[in-house]
Amino acid sequence: MLNSPILQQVQIRNYKNIASAVVDMKRLTVLVGPNGAGKSNFVDALVFVAESLNHSVQLAFANRGGIAAVRRQSGGHPTHVGMRFRIAFPDNSIVDYSFDIAAKPKEAFRIARERCVVEPFMDKRVEFEIREGQFVKEVSGIRPRLEPDRLALAMLAGVEEFRPVYDFLTDIQRYSVRPERLRELQDLDPAEGQTLNPDGSNAASVLRRLRNEEEEIYERICNLLSVVVPGVESVEPKMLEQKEMLLFRQQMKGQRHPWSFSALNMSDGTLRILGILLAVYQPKNAPLIAIEEPESTIHPAAADTLMDILIDGSHRSQVLITTHSPDILDNKRLSDSQILVVESIEGTARITPLTPSAREILKEQLYTPGELLRIGELETDPNYAEQVDNQLNLFGGVEP
Repeated sequence: MLNSPILQQVQIRNYKNIASAVVDMKRLTVLVGPNGAGKSNFVDALVFVAESLNHSVQLAFANRGGIAAVRRQSGGHPTHVGMRFRIAFPDNSIVDYSFDIAAKPKEAFRIARERCVVEPFMDKRVEFEIREGQFVKEVSGIRPRLEPDRLALAMLAGVEEFRPVYDFLTDIQRYSVRPERLRELQDLDPAEGQTLNPDGSNAASVLRRLRNEEEEIYERICNLLSVVVPGVESVEPKMLEQKEMLLFRQQMKGQRHPWSFSALNMSDGTLRILGILLAVYQPKNAPLIAIEEPESTIHPAAADTLMDILIDGSHRSQVLITTHSPDILDNKRLSDSQILVVESIEGTARITPLTPSAREILKEQLYTPGELLRIGELETDPNYAEQVDNQLNLFGGVEP
């Protein structure tokens, strides 16, 4: 039995530069590829569904410049954006959720189709399906008012069987830690540090909560930080009137006791690794955390420790990272099945596992994944990509 839910597969159609993608996910998944290939667009697709359910599809589009900026541009002018998610839960139930959004003139849109199927372990299937604003399969005794611009799952989240999938998708978190936000004096967090903000701007509140309520986790964060940043012994929150700040204690040569430094005096790399640690060990575990380029501003020698942190964190939350780093790929605890390659082929993203030839090279230990990346031999699999075009089916059969 799983200890926490896992997003097993994502299907995407016509989202930004992703024409079609069928991506099998692991507890830790690494997307590698050049700038502009589509790594961030894949991550953004996950955040899009979270925003659509938490707020509205209209707001999710508006945050990205409107549906025209989200819908993939092509000579054929596709009008539908669609996604499908298969999630496995600790009780061995399987959820299959998908939606299709059709564009209309003047930036308008409608939810053309939406389906959610819950396959409990050794129990009766529960599902709903909507087409063009009408239920074709409904939940017995519940018939919410359907809106053409809102996903029905948000309205049916009060139903016991659908609540877990709603919670999973709405709690997906993307992190791009900004060191300058950790340097600033921080406002007191209304949520009292339960969840780290995407940019790390409430790091002091999160650290305070961990120190007060989860001392073992707090000590682990300090210990790991000291491994990545030699000399740093600890970090703690400090109140300053109605604000909070981060205070680091660092051992200085020739000094008996460590000196204290505010975050203003710490490097980008130190603050970034602290933000990643807090994302991984925050009090409220997100079901899935996506971290873009975690190696940015961090010394390559710390790559192994960084990956160990992320691998350890994947036992708390499912972890998705994007990277350009050969050192990240060469971590000995990372298997080739966890690496997905992203390329832009004539402006369209291709996301596939490693090619069979690359896997054979790794098996024979002729090269490491990082070495293949350095010499330009880490490529997408065209045969797999061709299969995806045939496999992608947002509303196909649901396997138990």
